[in-house]
Amino acid sequence: MAGTKVKEQATIKVSIEVMSWLKEDFNHDGWDKLVFDQEISRNSSIMNLLQQLAQRYPKFNRKAFADAKQNLLDYCAVVFNGTFLSSLKDLNTKLKEGDTVKLTPGFYGG
Repeated sequence: MAGTKVKEQATIKVSIEVMSWLKEDFNHDGWDKLVFDQEISRNSSIMNLLQQLAQRYPKFNRKAFADAKQNLLDYCAVVFNGTFLSSLKDLNTKLKEGDTVKLTPGFYGG
């Protein structure tokens, strides 16, 4: 049809992988991997995605966002497309279709 524009998708799909004991916060028991796709609005950031997950999973919300003074990255490390994010500013990165976000327990040195 002439003059018809292809409408841009309103949402994108991002792959989420949750590691180790954090899987319990996503209502998942067992040793197997927890990997799932999550739809989110186009132009959303990693933080928007984490907040969306927090609404869907109350345990994750209570632990990750319970204390405004607590740094989310103390609770869990965020790996975006294979790169560990080291600051809250990094969580403002915009997501694209097919991106991967991995959540692992936070790291503590000694």
